[in-house]
Amino acid sequence: MFTHNCLDPHDPFAEREVLVAFDIDASGIRLLAARDAEGHDILPDLIEVQRDDLRSELAARTWCRGLDRPTPARPDHPAGAGAFR
Repeated sequence: MFTHNCLDPHDPFAEREVLVAFDIDASGIRLLAARDAEGHDILPDLIEVQRDDLRSELAARTWCRGLDRPTPARPDHPAGAGAFR
């Protein structure tokens, strides 16, 4: 499981972020959670278009070249904990 900060799909001004927990497998990017600044998982509230936006944002990163890698989530440190950038 990996985590990465993405734009909050509920924020029309693109000023807030959510911490997205995800896996990458043969079928693509699988979203696991999207935690807002308060630590609430908003993923169940998102419509498919918003989920696709998160997947697109994650896919646009340059991880395949070894730059700016996603952060592996630590089992002792839940995705919702910690500061946002």
